[in-house]
Amino acid sequence: MSGASVPRRVLSFDSNPPYSLPLRFFLTAPLSVLFACALLFWQGDAALVSRWSPTTLAITHLLVLGCVSMTMLGALMQMLPVVAGVALPQVLRIGALVHAGLCGGTVLLASAFCWPQAWLFGAAACLLLAALLLFVAACTVGLWQQPESGAAEVVAAIRQALAALLITITLGALLASAFIWPGAIPLPLALLTDLHALWGLLGWVGLLVMGIAWQVVPMFMVTEPYPVRARSRISTSLFLLLCAVSISSTLGAAGVAVQRLTQLLLVAGYGGFAALTLYLLARRKRPSADTTTLYWRYAMASLLVAGLLAISLQLPAVTTVPQLPVPATELAIGALLITGVALSTINGMLYKIVPFLTWYHLQDTRPRGNSIPNVNQIIPPRHGRWQFYLHGCAVLLLVAACYAPALLARPAALLLALASLALCANLLTAVRLYRRLQRAVQG
Repeated sequence: MSGASVPRRVLSFDSNPPYSLPLRFFLTAPLSVLFACALLFWQGDAALVSRWSPTTLAITHLLVLGCVSMTMLGALMQMLPVVAGVALPQVLRIGALVHAGLCGGTVLLASAFCWPQAWLFGAAACLLLAALLLFVAACTVGLWQQPESGAAEVVAAIRQALAALLITITLGALLASAFIWPGAIPLPLALLTDLHALWGLLGWVGLLVMGIAWQVVPMFMVTEPYPVRARSRISTSLFLLLCAVSISSTLGAAGVAVQRLTQLLLVAGYGGFAALTLYLLARRKRPSADTTTLYWRYAMASLLVAGLLAISLQLPAVTTVPQLPVPATELAIGALLITGVALSTINGMLYKIVPFLTWYHLQDTRPRGNSIPNVNQIIPPRHGRWQFYLHGCAVLLLVAACYAPALLARPAALLLALASLALCANLLTAVRLYRRLQRAVQG
């Protein structure tokens, strides 16, 4: 891999949105994890009986909507102007509306799963549809522009992720309609739920993580660039495989063989991305791993383990090999994808994005005679490392709790909540520094 293959371009930092715009999304996300942990602790093993349990669905949506999507929307509003030179229209106004709608809709949806009421599902659907469709519309307008040179692969993956988000929204709206008007949707709800989860986790989240990786792994973790073929082909191939899995799943017995083949290819594709990222991280140019690097390694290892568990569900039973229980394994795969892959990636990126934004925005407000800490000093590295250890142990405990819920569900909830509190405290360290130095200038 030569340096010529790196996506080189001058980042447009002058296009940065105000500090408060992405920070409102980033600081809200850990709170949603705390709500999910509180629900898991309250319900205990009842929350990990099955992926169809209402409590499990509530916890899942608190994590995926309230934390994962919340952070990703804020990050896209921040990154698109800087990385791709893509200006989102009315970004401040749209950002405030999207944040409010996503917060309110997530809380209402989790409440609707716990206390089923048609009006709760209706209110949640209205807020979430309005917020997410407004965001997709703004991104569509912005991405209609020609991306800056060197950002084509990143923008292509983001476009595919947004298309996957739109499909996820559509499937979610159909499922919400079934709760609001029972019997009105003549479609198999189990299949819709599986496709909703598939496009949400592997499409929206997976493709967006991949698109961001093309830019941030070489830049922030000082690795060799991803090969040109990987950047230009993997995300498109995976998007087409998601389409193939979806279509074959609607064909009944006639599509079973095609569905299994495309599922295995999908697992192989994401596994190849994870293995390639781990290879690049192993050959990085810095000897010691910072918190972000540790998190990305953990996320990619989690993706590989989730793939192996998914393959185990496809293998025929062998009498000499003990089989993992299917319901527990399905839950474990979901726990790995959400907390092991998505939350780990998000946590790792926040330790780069928030300190950099704090440092960058303080350049214009630096008080005379006072220096500003460098990016690596804004959040003490040891604080980030300890929070990583808490999160890593919490994910392992949560995966184990899927197989022994009565024993481990509540300890996993406590440890994940502690990791989320530590993340929130670390992010607030940067925000307090920003506000203190701003007051010093104004005073």
